[in-house]
Amino acid sequence: MEIGGIAMKEERYTHVSKTDGLEISVLRIEPDNASEIKGIVQVVHGMNEYKERYIPFIQYLVGKGYLCVIHDHRGHGQSIKTPDDLGHMYEGGFEALIDDTHEITLEIKEYAKKITGEDLPITLAGHSMGSMVVRSYIRKYDSDIDKLIVIGCPSKKPGMKAGLLLIKIIKLFKGERFRSHFVASLVLGDFEKRFKSEGPSAWVNSDPEEVKKYRADPLCIYMFTLNGYENLVRLTMRTYTDGGYAMKNPSLPIRFFSGADDPCAISEKDFNKAVELLKKQGYTNVKGKMYKGLRHEILNEREKDTVYEDMLSFIES
Repeated sequence: MEIGGIAMKEERYTHVSKTDGLEISVLRIEPDNASEIKGIVQVVHGMNEYKERYIPFIQYLVGKGYLCVIHDHRGHGQSIKTPDDLGHMYEGGFEALIDDTHEITLEIKEYAKKITGEDLPITLAGHSMGSMVVRSYIRKYDSDIDKLIVIGCPSKKPGMKAGLLLIKIIKLFKGERFRSHFVASLVLGDFEKRFKSEGPSAWVNSDPEEVKKYRADPLCIYMFTLNGYENLVRLTMRTYTDGGYAMKNPSLPIRFFSGADDPCAISEKDFNKAVELLKKQGYTNVKGKMYKGLRHEILNEREKDTVYEDMLSFIES
């Protein structure tokens, strides 16, 4: 395949998590000619999805000269032991979501140096749940990346401690693999409410055709186990904990991108609070942008070309 005048190749491989030995499915796409590679972009996907959904965005970046890598989170896509494990994060839980991502960062940097002979700059980009993974990642590992992109970030919500306690209580009676409609409604109900008249999952995208594709995809439409929801809440709490950053790279350039109609963002005020939290920790180059009329999956919206261009502009700045 050739895009932007650049021939590209892809490789799928398995990364074994150092946390618990879980086999993590990884996709790498790169320019066929190593001399054309000018940087690395590592993409981190969101909840209830998988790496292949990002291939169009990744191919766009590869066409601009970037080596790209993305993996399926534990409990997502092909990073499962059995189909019944979708939405289950195993023993490693949310801490392993973060460390799996970091292990792949180190792996891709080593690979890039091997084929190019250079230490290439790397941008880490996380969407939705992945945005919380990458923001928790920089608490420990900010010196291992050169730029950070935060996409579709869920804003801080009240009641997380109470929600965590409730999940723990249900888990005592039902077990960690139980799938609770009640817990799912607590986590996602607010997102659905805003666009209820348009039907299920309309909050994801303003394009009805994209929503149809999302609804028809069994790797997107499933319910987390209690283990999955517990770790999601813990990840959210970690993301919005004030303090505890190693702060090895305070000048790290960070950009937030979100749809202005994304219910995950709640409001522009709440979106700005997420931006300001990282400034408060000591990061000196943090900015945010919201796109009018766009919802949660801005990389799949009708105006995605503009979003792609804005992100590329940041990566190359």
